[in-house]
Amino acid sequence: MKVLAMTSALGLAVAGESLALSTERPRGVVAGCSMRAEADFPGAFKSSRNVVVGPVVLIGAAGTPGFSYSFHGNKFPLLVKAGHRLTLELSTRTRKGAGLAYGPLPQGDVNVREAHRVVTFTACRRGQHSGSTADRQSVTFWSGGVLARSPRCVPLRLWIDAASSPRPVVIHLGVQHCG
Repeated sequence: MKVLAMTSALGLAVAGESLALSTERPRGVVAGCSMRAEADFPGAFKSSRNVVVGPVVLIGAAGTPGFSYSFHGNKFPLLVKAGHRLTLELSTRTRKGAGLAYGPLPQGDVNVREAHRVVTFTACRRGQHSGSTADRQSVTFWSGGVLARSPRCVPLRLWIDAASSPRPVVIHLGVQHCG
C-alpha cells in the first residue's frame, strides 16, 4: 500500500512538474526576420507531408521522414506566416538525444551537442518583404532541421504567438512507431 501511495504521489509530482513546464514560455536563441532564407512553397499548408499547426509549417516533417546519418537527423524548412511568432521547444529529457538546428549555429558540420533546445522564430511583419510565400501568403522561411543521436521519435512543443500553453507535435524521425 505504501508503494502504491508513493507511486501515486510521484505521479502527481511529475504531472505537476510537466504542467508547470507547459505554462511557462521557454527562452532560447532567437531567429528573426533578418535571419530568414527565401523560397516559395506552393501547397505548403495543404500537403500531408508537412506538419501544419496554425500559422506554422514544418516542411516534410509529417509521416515518417527519413533519418540521415550524414546530417545527424533531417532538414525541415520552417515557415511562419507574416506577423506571427513561434517558440519551438524540446523538453530537457528529449534534449539529451536531440537538438534543433535552426538559428545561430557554428559553421560546418553541426551535431546534436551544438544544436539548441529552444528557438524562437519571429516572422517578418505583415507588409514587410520576406522573400517567401506559401499558398499565396507571405511567410518567413528558415532553413534548418531536427538533429538526433539516432533514429527516434522527437516530441516538440510549439508555442504560437501569445498562447498560454504549447501545442505538442511528435516527429517520427526514421521510426514508424513511438513507444
